[in-house]
Amino acid sequence: MKIIACINEKGGSGKSTIACNLATALHRKGQRVVLIDADPQGTARDWRAASPEGADLPPVVAIDRAQNLAGAIKTLGADFAVIDGPAKAEAMTAAIVSAADVALIVIQPSGADVWASAAPVRMVRQKLDLGGKIDAAFLVNRTAGNTKLSKLIKDGEWNEYGLEQLDATVGNRVAFAQALTDGLSVYDLNDTAAQAEITNIINELEAAKWL
Repeated sequence: MKIIACINEKGGSGKSTIACNLATALHRKGQRVVLIDADPQGTARDWRAASPEGADLPPVVAIDRAQNLAGAIKTLGADFAVIDGPAKAEAMTAAIVSAADVALIVIQPSGADVWASAAPVRMVRQKLDLGGKIDAAFLVNRTAGNTKLSKLIKDGEWNEYGLEQLDATVGNRVAFAQALTDGLSVYDLNDTAAQAEITNIINELEAAKWL
């Protein structure tokens, strides 16, 4: 099983939106996927509860305790587990990084998101320093056109952490909020640009042989 985590210590960066849509993208490719909601806010759980009957979406499993995460993951019969990480929960984030094969540190074009990413970056580096293996990169979310701040974040000029940054980015599109509210994915809506952004993430991870 390949474990993909969407993390950042800052709330509101869009981790749940990315996790739900990445899990759906892999599910629609015919993979056995489980979406793990490790966030006490339960956004992924609420998303799946709002889904219409018969929706072609992956199941969601709630794991709220850091000490239960590794054991619970071992019981999942899946090709991929996508983890929606919490904000301001260092113990859970550390457990997620410990279990993950791939960590996507989701940031918006804001200084607060960049500063909050220092904690998960530190956890990734600690895992690597101890001989663990994890592929990690920043994923820029909710970019807004060609604003100066969005361009700065996308260009990576701020990135002094030594971690990679995905070329794929996700725009600030209504379709993402609408899909999350309706218990659907962007693949169920008509925004082909939003669909392409999620597909581009999957394609880039596959090309890097992270998936």
